Amino acid sequence: MFSQQGLESMKTTLAADGYELDAREEGERVLVTIEATPDACADCLAPPDVMRAILGKTLAVPAETIDLHYPEEPEAS
Repeated sequence: MFSQQGLESMKTTLAADGYELDAREEGERVLVTIEATPDACADCLAPPDVMRAILGKTLAVPAETIDLHYPEEPEAS
């Protein structure tokens, strides 16, 4: 089971940059989804490998057990 306190901390941190975070356990894996709000700072989100490492420490689980889903990239017009 991952750290609920760590999850709340990450939610607060990402919310400051306009992102929403959701995490749930599925078997031995932790599924983490990050969604951008209309106010999201496009340059504020760390690269996926860095974010996975941060989440591993914050949620107190091995980083390799985290399945991370990032916001969709906006299509160029």
